[in-house]
Amino acid sequence: MSERRVTWQSVDYWAEKKPEAEALVTSSARYSWAQTKQAVDRLASWLIGCGVKKGDRVAMMAPPCPEFIFVFMAANRIGAIWLGINPKMTVPEIRHLLDEAAPKVLIATREFMGEDMREKIDACLDASPEFSRLLVIGEAFDGATSLDAAMAEEADTAALDAIELDPDGDAIILFTSGSTGKPKGVVHTHRSLVANVRVECARFPVDESSRMLLHFPINHVAAVVEFGFASVYGGACLVFMEGFDPNASLEMVERERVTLLGQIPAMFLLQFRTDRFAKTDLSSVRSFIWAGSPAPRLMVDVLGGIAQKTGADLMTGYGSTETCGFVTYTEPGDGTERLMRTAGAIADGWELRIDIPEDATGSAAAASNEPAIGEICVRGHFLFDRYWKNEAATRAVKTVDGWYRTSDTGFVDADGYLHITGRQSEMYKSGGENIFPREVEEVIELHANVLMAAVVPVPDPVFQEVGWAFAMPKPGREVPEDELIAACRKNLANYKIPKRFIILPALPMLPNGKIDKQALRDKARDEVSETHG
Repeated sequence: MSERRVTWQSVDYWAEKKPEAEALVTSSARYSWAQTKQAVDRLASWLIGCGVKKGDRVAMMAPPCPEFIFVFMAANRIGAIWLGINPKMTVPEIRHLLDEAAPKVLIATREFMGEDMREKIDACLDASPEFSRLLVIGEAFDGATSLDAAMAEEADTAALDAIELDPDGDAIILFTSGSTGKPKGVVHTHRSLVANVRVECARFPVDESSRMLLHFPINHVAAVVEFGFASVYGGACLVFMEGFDPNASLEMVERERVTLLGQIPAMFLLQFRTDRFAKTDLSSVRSFIWAGSPAPRLMVDVLGGIAQKTGADLMTGYGSTETCGFVTYTEPGDGTERLMRTAGAIADGWELRIDIPEDATGSAAAASNEPAIGEICVRGHFLFDRYWKNEAATRAVKTVDGWYRTSDTGFVDADGYLHITGRQSEMYKSGGENIFPREVEEVIELHANVLMAAVVPVPDPVFQEVGWAFAMPKPGREVPEDELIAACRKNLANYKIPKRFIILPALPMLPNGKIDKQALRDKARDEVSETHG
């Protein structure tokens, strides 16, 4: 099986090539590739016995665990579409996903982080009219089958091998975060998943010697594609944690000799704050990778110091749920400024363009020869197929000639590196000029005592909107407001300088690790309202 065109074929490939090698690891269990294949085949047979057919949806509500890979690959083995649900979601959030996807089967964990999930499971099942069977990880209850029982029966391999799958068939639905509205179901085919991880495995790299730590929720593109499927495709060993914990994750990296550590910047920063960090042996890590938000200088400096001693690479990139992972990558050896300020250059198989707004010409920015900022658009056969049952939303972002309009803004420098300036929804006009918050935030974060910064627009009777800047100091440091003002005056055009600078001990964060700018906007506007009475 040299050519792997659909996802589950990678399990068969490695089970044949190295059956006894470790594939999946937790703090209490280890599975070889042969055991992984057996579990996938048995679950696939069980799903067929439940009446699951090509195109049916199989939902899973569980933390990162080996069962995640078993179910994901088993569903794809028979042509079903897999979708993940974060157990931390509220009942209304879960019901929305189930209403949209209408899964035939739900696989759920009975216990999650010390909480009995029975009540949440029961409440959510009522929302799925297509539901026929419930499979429980852990102790079963009335109306549910235990995962162990489902995997106790021998697989009908002949029936499984008779199933023919189309590489262009649907493989997964990934629901967006929903930070700007109801979550949309992003549909990816086998072809887009395989094509994406083939590039990723070459760039990170991921190979048979790799050991990857996974603690992202299984509804996140990083868990499903960039770690989950990438490890399966590359023949790596995937090390699971139920969730992120700064101390426990460092312990796991050291104990399991993790070679690829990919996290959002906030996770690295939380690890830095632990007493354990300085004592942790990180010599096994060959690649430190991050995405999702800009990297503070402190993070790059600390990781760079480790890399100088161990020879590890630092890497970041840019992507989304719709692109199924990274579309740009930095290069090994890129310096601090590139790692902080850029998202790398476009990867093989992708095209990128910047759509400049028509009203940008003739502005003060254009007159000063500043980079032209516009919407980032990408094109390639790795793109998502469509939004699940939402043709209007699909047409709004996918052009007839195959370009995906990301709603992110940025520019490409002379070296071909992409700079992210924010979301279109974050851009604001002040005195007729377009302001991109990320450009201002980068200047503020250059201050030696600033860990992170955020700039949000606030209504203004004269200028339409003005920027308010929020800065979070590094632990034990102070940030004088006048120094931030001076830095902005030195590095920014006058119209870009925020009208207020507010120092906060901590910035509000979203569950995905990004700064909660809506909370900051609300705070700023409340203060304006109080001032004006």
